[in-house]
Amino acid sequence: MEQFEEIRNRALELFELRKYTISKHANERMIERRISHPDIKLVLLYGSLYRQETDEYGDIRYTMRGWNQDGRNIRVAFIVKNLLIIITVIREEDI
Repeated sequence: MEQFEEIRNRALELFELRKYTISKHANERMIERRISHPDIKLVLLYGSLYRQETDEYGDIRYTMRGWNQDGRNIRVAFIVKNLLIIITVIREEDI
């Protein structure tokens, strides 16, 4: 779990430095589910690790569970490389 805290801190640092990209899929879901950039930051700050898996490209994909500004449970899936890559966002009530 200590290793994940390092990943979380790196992801948050990259986010605050605006060294991130949001996939087309994640951007579409953010609009559809009314999830904002500050909501993503809240998850990175206060959320917990929900899942960690290796994707088909060999990258470790992290999914964090937290809440948005309205108190709704959301998840954010991302990869950390030389920048933060937001893969998708999920509002739990939608699943």
